[in-house]
Amino acid sequence: MGNALDSTLIAALRGRRSTLLRGLGPLAVLIALVAISAAIAPGVVEVDSLVSFLSDAAPIIALVIGGTLPILAGSIDLSVAGVASLTGVLVVVLNPIFGPWTSVVVILIAMAFGATQGLLHSWLQLPSFIVTLGTLSMLSGLALLLSNATAEPIPDNDLFVTYLSDSTADIPNTVIALIIIIAVLGLMLRYLRLGRDIYALGTGERAAIMSAVNVVAVRTIIFAISAGCAAIAGLFLISITAFSSPTLAGNLLLLSIVGVVLGGTAISGGVGGLLPAVVGGLITSWLRIVTVIIGVQPTAQNIVFGLTALVAVALTTDRSKLGIIK
Repeated sequence: MGNALDSTLIAALRGRRSTLLRGLGPLAVLIALVAISAAIAPGVVEVDSLVSFLSDAAPIIALVIGGTLPILAGSIDLSVAGVASLTGVLVVVLNPIFGPWTSVVVILIAMAFGATQGLLHSWLQLPSFIVTLGTLSMLSGLALLLSNATAEPIPDNDLFVTYLSDSTADIPNTVIALIIIIAVLGLMLRYLRLGRDIYALGTGERAAIMSAVNVVAVRTIIFAISAGCAAIAGLFLISITAFSSPTLAGNLLLLSIVGVVLGGTAISGGVGGLLPAVVGGLITSWLRIVTVIIGVQPTAQNIVFGLTALVAVALTTDRSKLGIIK
């Protein structure tokens, strides 16, 4: 009896320690990166530099936030970069029809597309990896087709893009919009049943089904939210660059996945959350600064992020849940 209680206590302590490390570890990494950068180049921690950094980091953080939800549920969305790139193209193409409300219409279109992906994945029992990889290719091709593979200036009458390109009290509106998104999704995960169902799916889908979780509905919703966040990330990008390009977010897919796992969200699902995703997005964005400071060539930055992704996945994967890794 005593040995059993001791074993249970030890297991509980180990679980608590693991949770603490998973929660505080990424934050400690972010603080260390900022401290190292400040020691090498003190100018990066000045107020103006930090505000500029947050504005530039907003698209990546939005992609990381959206991509976290499918991963929490044990799936993955590889189409986010394609959605973000196509968003900019659609804002230009659809502006003659919808005028100042074009960006809102584009977000709704993206969410409908994401919901379709989630429905196909869950209802037809198709692997999310294959579904979203295939749609990534289709979205990239569609963006090239609609734009004739050329960059176009953003119309100046779109209300949401105009708002995002401005600032309020010296704070970029992209940062304000990002904070609102984080707050809304955070409340959803914390207080709605949907949040509990997402974690239940990631922890064990069979047990979730036995607990009356509507798998098709949950995955349809989270893929819709993921695509919506990707569309908003695309709007963030065009509000910064003032032009659309069919490949504008082409290099952000790897960064979005790196951000998810660096925040402590397990690629195997069921472990992580929204705030860890924000921390992971900040780490990923700051790593870009670090690579520039230490002299890594832009053409070699993906090597750094690829290695980072491998290490982060190795540290966060729950092998006890997956059993055999294939």
